[in-house]
Amino acid sequence: MSVPTFDEANAKAREGSPFSNGFEGEHWMANNCHRCIHDKPARDGSDPTGCPLILVAYLGKTPAEWLEKNRSSLGDQYTCLYFRDENDGPGPHEPTPIPDPPGQLTLCPRDEFERPARMFADTAPQEVSVHG
Repeated sequence: MSVPTFDEANAKAREGSPFSNGFEGEHWMANNCHRCIHDKPARDGSDPTGCPLILVAYLGKTPAEWLEKNRSSLGDQYTCLYFRDENDGPGPHEPTPIPDPPGQLTLCPRDEFERPARMFADTAPQEVSVHG
């Protein structure tokens, strides 16, 4: 799942600043953007543009990919659909579509009904013990 380009994010963004002031914005970005894999190239200097969602927010618009949460707690106002902690690394944590069963004919394409979304549960396999 890749982050949208600046033009795509800017076209979908809502008018109005996502934060009431710079202090509020810096707290949210410290909790999210400053440890996200998508903004890491900007932090280490390998890509000067960084995450396009942050650039949209700097222009005074709220990215559609930031879902509003509880505004009462500082630094936790939004959930970014594209947030990936840089310590997670690649692997089975990325959501993947459910494959069609082998030999199964499909009536309609599934692509238009699937959307990128953040999975809130750990998708790593877990051991379960059975008592009985």
